[in-house]
Amino acid sequence: MPVEHIDAILNDCLLAAGQGIGTEKSVDFDVVVWWRARYRRFFLHAITAHGNSWAADRHRVTAVGRYLGQRALHHAAATASIDMHAAALASHDVETGCQMNAVREGPGPTAHPATA
Repeated sequence: MPVEHIDAILNDCLLAAGQGIGTEKSVDFDVVVWWRARYRRFFLHAITAHGNSWAADRHRVTAVGRYLGQRALHHAAATASIDMHAAALASHDVETGCQMNAVREGPGPTAHPATA
């Protein structure tokens, strides 16, 4: 899948985040816009810097998307919906884990800090 198909990758990842959230809470629209812009930038960087390994990494990246949703749900426990605050905390949790994974894997075609 070339860089031009980044929106399909984002769709898969955000769908996975929604699966992680489930039906307990809704997601504020500004969160969807923010996540889409944020991870579009990260995924584009990973693809241009390390090559496209979507076919090999799809299962891992969508698992991380589900985890993003679960973390957002956790951080939104006291609110009616998943707002920007909960989304930012969830993103921080996931991105920290991805960075640790990338350091552990070392440089190479499978070390994608934003998509691990």
